[in-house]
Amino acid sequence: MEQLLVRLLPCVAREIMLLLSDGLFIAFVTLLTTHLFINIGYLTYMSKASQRPWNLQLSEEYEPSVTIIVPAYKETRVIKKKIENIAELDYPKHKLQVIIIGDAETLEAAKEQTHLLEGVKTMLIEEKERLGKARALNHALKFAEGEIIATSDADAMWSRDALRNAVKYFNDPRVAAVTGHEIIANAYRNIHTYSEHLYRKTYYVLRLGESKISSTMIFQGELALYRRSYLGFFENRPGYSDDTGTVIRLIKEGRRCIYVPDAKFTDNAPPTLKDKIKLKSRRGQHLITALTEALKYKIRKEFPLPLYIVLANYYIHVLSPIMQCAIPAFLLASLLRNTLIAISLIIVVILIISMLSRRVKALVELYIVSTAALLTALMKTIIGMRTATWEKIESMRGV
Repeated sequence: MEQLLVRLLPCVAREIMLLLSDGLFIAFVTLLTTHLFINIGYLTYMSKASQRPWNLQLSEEYEPSVTIIVPAYKETRVIKKKIENIAELDYPKHKLQVIIIGDAETLEAAKEQTHLLEGVKTMLIEEKERLGKARALNHALKFAEGEIIATSDADAMWSRDALRNAVKYFNDPRVAAVTGHEIIANAYRNIHTYSEHLYRKTYYVLRLGESKISSTMIFQGELALYRRSYLGFFENRPGYSDDTGTVIRLIKEGRRCIYVPDAKFTDNAPPTLKDKIKLKSRRGQHLITALTEALKYKIRKEFPLPLYIVLANYYIHVLSPIMQCAIPAFLLASLLRNTLIAISLIIVVILIISMLSRRVKALVELYIVSTAALLTALMKTIIGMRTATWEKIESMRGV
């Protein structure tokens, strides 16, 4: 393979020189340069911003009352483990309230473990019919007594100090919401989970940089906390998520919403290609809707977040997948004018991919899957297709 690659490269190189004056090739270079400049430039800037100290009044001694709401519809497989996880949290029991809202079967399983929550005010609320996550949260919110409202999925396991590490940021009255750091529990299962693990490293650099500067617009409901006096309600409009949709509203009101790396939780990534695209396209729809609204607010000067953060996120999640299809399309169209170079390049690409390390192969997979998922999300948003309720992915319930 290596010898074949060595023989092909000079031939390909000579033909590429002929492309330099081709209009389609020039368009390819222009788009690629623009795309890389925006993505690498924003990542570099946020990486530097993430090193800044917090301009917040933190306090390790701050211990407000906290209500943890766990939507758990059809979650009999994981609800017992979730209750065990909550019981192990390092936080005063008398300052905790736990509300689990779900179907009768899940609540019946939960009852078998509620003895572990001794000293914690616990409430089980039955859903006679499925409400959907946002409606379930809003219903449970009516019974919440805590100064801080925390949400968590039934299969997301918080580290013992996650709650305490998140709560300390609320000592600053400017903070309205806090989200935490996900650790992919099945990161090394296969290329699909490993690529998600790699993606999270870059994802959190961006979120931390944005948070240090002002706020991040992207939250994760698996570990999210809100100041009750600012929250009001969870966003429940079609196409909006309970986490990011709600955060956009809070930022618009002048509140700070931040990601903190020391509030950790573990969760599984989808281990199959089908489920990965399904999950990413579903999240993508919520992001497209929320970020489009944020951009509209910014244009009307109703959104206090810096313009470059709004524009960069809009580009990365809405425009970027279009660019990521256009860039190879222009290259391919240019190369197809020369059959020899097209065939040679395909062979070279196949050979190079076969020689790549696992890490690089995972990044290639991530690029292709993320582009496909975001394009699917964009098309569904344009034609008005929206999922009525959040559907769990069974392959992620690794128990």
